Amino acid sequence: MKRRLLIMTVTALVALAVTTGAAVTSDAATKTKTVTITGSHCAGGKEFCFGPATLTIARGTKVMWHNATAAPHTVTRCTKSACGVSGGTGTDLKFGSTIIDPAKSYTFTFAKAGTYIYYCTIHGYALMHGTITVH
Repeated sequence: MKRRLLIMTVTALVALAVTTGAAVTSDAATKTKTVTITGSHCAGGKEFCFGPATLTIARGTKVMWHNATAAPHTVTRCTKSACGVSGGTGTDLKFGSTIIDPAKSYTFTFAKAGTYIYYCTIHGYALMHGTITVH
């Protein structure tokens, strides 16, 4: 009897999702944002940039940096000595990539609120930097 009730409940939920147009997706799939490392449409005629350069997200959002250039890059948290500015107020200490080769990606899920100012160590802060704000 319990199995039959379970089957009826699942069937009803699936029917409800289909009739209302609700999608059955994972929460993580809906919380992924992409930053493209690009060599075109960069402000000020720069050779490389992060697009978008600023991004505001909710805690728990995964950000993927995709390298769409023919050059390697990094996503590295700023320090005052490296960038002339601090790395922001965020406290996710593991944020930062190794070298991201062409056509490869780096992903990081931000768990803690704050700002994260980052740059490419290969090309420098003046050429390539961005900010993630996590609420």
